[in-house]
Amino acid sequence: MKQWLILFLFFSPAPNYVLAKPSGQADAFQRGLTALKDNQYTDALEELTAAEREHPNDPRVHNFRGIALARLGQNTEAAAEYHKAIHLDPRMEDAYRNLGYLEWTERQLEPAREALERTVQLSPTDSYAHYYLGRVELEAQRYSHAIQELQTSRVPLPADADFSIQLTTGYIALGRREDARKSLAHLVTLPLNDAQSIQVASMLLAIHQNEAAINLVQQLSTRSSPVAPSWQAFDLALVYLLAGNDQKAVDQAHAYAESLPQAASKSAESAQAWSLIGIACAHLSQGEQSVHALRQAATLAPGEEEHWLNLSRELMELSRYSEAISAVQDGLAVDPKSYALHLRLGAAQLAAGHYAKAESVFRDLVAAGDPLPTGYIGLAQVLLRTGRAEEAASELADAQRKLGLNFLL
Repeated sequence: MKQWLILFLFFSPAPNYVLAKPSGQADAFQRGLTALKDNQYTDALEELTAAEREHPNDPRVHNFRGIALARLGQNTEAAAEYHKAIHLDPRMEDAYRNLGYLEWTERQLEPAREALERTVQLSPTDSYAHYYLGRVELEAQRYSHAIQELQTSRVPLPADADFSIQLTTGYIALGRREDARKSLAHLVTLPLNDAQSIQVASMLLAIHQNEAAINLVQQLSTRSSPVAPSWQAFDLALVYLLAGNDQKAVDQAHAYAESLPQAASKSAESAQAWSLIGIACAHLSQGEQSVHALRQAATLAPGEEEHWLNLSRELMELSRYSEAISAVQDGLAVDPKSYALHLRLGAAQLAAGHYAKAESVFRDLVAAGDPLPTGYIGLAQVLLRTGRAEEAASELADAQRKLGLNFLL
């Protein structure tokens, strides 16, 4: 990719600057360009530095010296040279393009965007400026702008997995389902590492190509060592769950949990597997199995609030309110500052008909400055159920003054 930029610059028409000392300086400049073309960057820098000493106000020299510095990994110095070239010639599109490209490689997206937008203003048909601007916008997740710039550039897109994943993510975000499907069909033909495979599987699930997602993760699992369990095996269970194949998710997660070494079987890693089993069993209406699995997860990783939330939710679904309250209280004993657990405690007390206790919980949340409407709504529900409608309306009106207009309120 870097080589494309340099070759393009060499064959770009340049303005007819006049050199004050053509003998010597011009020779150094030409020798520097020749060395750049031959990828002799140290020699190029030496020649262009000599040319710059002889003629410090020639923007071309600064621009090409910046290229040599960039190729040698001296990006700060290269950026300074591009800025000098732009200062000397504010319409020098090559220097803007080079600066934008350099800033993009440094992941400085806003400066890169500014430089490349200036390039396309000066030269609307500059394919590479549009291409790099598209890459910048893609990384900034400004997908509509990114795809427009990439299409305008007409530069062949790289057969690169990370780039294709970014582009497909953009298509999905914009609802361009057919483009996403085509991009994913290309992606699965590329060599993917483990993390990329999981990303692609997630995107396949997003467009409801569940079988393709499962096949991809199964292929990933076969690459793992048969001796020790791996995170890929857990991810296969997760893909089954997301694809709606709950029984396979249960079976796969059980196999994963059982294969963990003794030390790992009592860790947060095992807790995630039990949590997945509990959720899948809940989907299968296997309430007792779900509660057992979710309780296992909370026991193994008591510091993770989501395990207590999952357990209490399933207990409430089964109308086992006293157990749900007890589970939430156990979670709060470990994490007393958890907003979500306090909210769940109020909801469980309300569902159990313990109105005074529910009101106390919700009032505490409101008094603490609840930034969300949920606590206020919980309090209003308690007040309504206890025949205090006017007080409920007053609490909601007060919440609206504090939080602003909100659909829930």
